[in-house]
Amino acid sequence: MRARIKRRQRIRTITIVVTIAVIAVSLVVGFYIALNSGNSALDKYIGLPVSSAHMASLYSASHGSYGSAGSSLLVTSGSNANLRAASGQPYTANGKPVVVYIGGDFCPYCAVERWSLIMALSRFGNFSNLHYMTSASDEGDYATFTFTGSSYSSKYVAFQSFEQEDRNRNIQTNIPANYSSEFTNSYPYVNFGNKYILQTLIPDTTILTGKNWTQIFSDISTTDATGAVIKEGANAITALICRLTSNVPASVCNEFAVSSTTIGLAAPSYASQGILAVASSPQTTVQKSAGRWW
Repeated sequence: MRARIKRRQRIRTITIVVTIAVIAVSLVVGFYIALNSGNSALDKYIGLPVSSAHMASLYSASHGSYGSAGSSLLVTSGSNANLRAASGQPYTANGKPVVVYIGGDFCPYCAVERWSLIMALSRFGNFSNLHYMTSASDEGDYATFTFTGSSYSSKYVAFQSFEQEDRNRNIQTNIPANYSSEFTNSYPYVNFGNKYILQTLIPDTTILTGKNWTQIFSDISTTDATGAVIKEGANAITALICRLTSNVPASVCNEFAVSSTTIGLAAPSYASQGILAVASSPQTTVQKSAGRWW
């Protein structure tokens, strides 16, 4: 009888130990999956076309209140400089200055800058076929968009975009050879007609933390802290584009929030320079260098 009781006790003890071990392993695995799978509430939209409601919100955000006057985001000197003059012939396509964007879907700085860039360009023209994207799971998983597969039309400016790396940091597109001389292998890179080069306009990516697209649109419309920064970024980019278009359209470039933005670099002049017609399709690949892109 005693032997039978002891045997049952041993079995019970073993069962408890095994159960605890299984629970512990399950918790560890669950935590690891949660940590590395990102925000599934956002990630399920990755690669899907932007809804008509959100496209309408983009238009409204772009053409609504421009927000506060001026911008402190454009820095032309010192260790935090993010804007510099470019060299060489201007970029034009069909007689219009070209804005070139190079980024990566995984990149958190690209994620936040795309909001401002899309808003600014939407003041000069229209996007189609934008798709939802989030930065990499280990890079904030921030709600944003991707230019892959998109198109842009404008009477004033041309836009050529290259998301060189996907969300998993795999090369997915090539960079035309005539852009590679100025491209610094750093994301995000925006070249304004080969007269101005802008990199990492908004250094604080955490403003997008935990927010979906609808919430960010709400932030822009109410101009809370997140919305104010995105608007300021859009105004800074708008001011740079207005330098290329000789301040047309006036309805955009004469907005005080834009016209009061100090560039800090000389205005470009195309009259005395040759024009470099740029290719609209990729020609060669820029190889990834050691270290991070941004």
